[in-house]
Amino acid sequence: MNTSDGLTCLCCQSVFANNDLQREHYKTDWHRYNLKRKITGFPIVTEEQFRQKIIAYKKETDDEKNAETKVAICKCCSKRFQSANAYDNHLSSRKHKESETRFFKRNAMRATNKACVMKKIDDFYYNHFDEADIQENDCDGWVTDHDTDEDFDESKVIPETVCLFCNYGSDDVETNLIHMSVLHGFFLPDAEFCTDVGGMLYYLGLKVGSGNMCLVCNEQKKFYSLDACQKHMRDKGHCRVARTVEEMIEFEDFYDYSSMYPKEEDIDKSYPIVLVDDGYTLTLPSGAEIGHRSLVRYYRQHLRPVEYGTRSDRQKKEILKKVMIGQYKEMGWKGTSGALAVQRAKDVRYMKKINSRNWVKLGLNNNRLFQSRGRSGQ
Repeated sequence: MNTSDGLTCLCCQSVFANNDLQREHYKTDWHRYNLKRKITGFPIVTEEQFRQKIIAYKKETDDEKNAETKVAICKCCSKRFQSANAYDNHLSSRKHKESETRFFKRNAMRATNKACVMKKIDDFYYNHFDEADIQENDCDGWVTDHDTDEDFDESKVIPETVCLFCNYGSDDVETNLIHMSVLHGFFLPDAEFCTDVGGMLYYLGLKVGSGNMCLVCNEQKKFYSLDACQKHMRDKGHCRVARTVEEMIEFEDFYDYSSMYPKEEDIDKSYPIVLVDDGYTLTLPSGAEIGHRSLVRYYRQHLRPVEYGTRSDRQKKEILKKVMIGQYKEMGWKGTSGALAVQRAKDVRYMKKINSRNWVKLGLNNNRLFQSRGRSGQ
């Protein structure tokens, strides 16, 4: 180093032609590295030696990164492997193949769940609500129970093959019922009287999935998300359907207690018989109805009773019901029988009559077929 040629750096033993080069040198990593070595008592390194150290350090770092990226991960089994040989041995194992089959099967089912849900919703509305909508349009002003339904997002409904409490997907409805019974203690109430198991599960999935509603608390407990609702039911032991008579009326479309009704009609004589005159029909004390002559063309019609679903659909429902009851009995379920079943059938029937009367009164009060325009006593 010839100090007479310009400015120098004693730490790095370098000479510079002007002040700018010297200031730039003081900012370099090489200069700072030599300062640290000088403080610790190590000899300084030349600029070429410093570059070699940087290259060696980068190569070592890259090798470590490559070694980390070579760690194999099995998504099906959620395991990590540090070597390719261990990963290959795992792929050929029987346990991995079983896990892989379940993994792809579960993913395929989740991918098709949304399409299945939308198809079931379309079929349900096509089979059940088209005729009701037409009648509603023809009878302007009548109040029906469809007008009081809450707005649910049917796209969020939990399918019949998915658990209501943990979103576990099963291959079919029977397997899903077993899962909910064993893991969550869920049993359909009065299963022997349930005529539509799939419809019942669909309705419960609509309440939980779309309404975020607890099956026991009902309107009293609504949650901001499905996870919160399911966690509440699991933590509180509410993985069941409320079995009181008032609450079972909500599911009357899926049950039939007619086999337990007494043969003779129970007539309540404590209430006086009231004649109802809506302007076009007159109900006599004997129960017979007299219609207005202007409606004779409608009374002469003989319409076939409406039957929802084909014969094969009804057979499928019966088979599903028998399978479900058989599974429940294997787990120790005894069902409702004897005097308790008869009393329950009477209670449900009585509540249905009360609801029907309330709806009729509401319709008559809001929709008078005949209103007098004369004197108040007319």
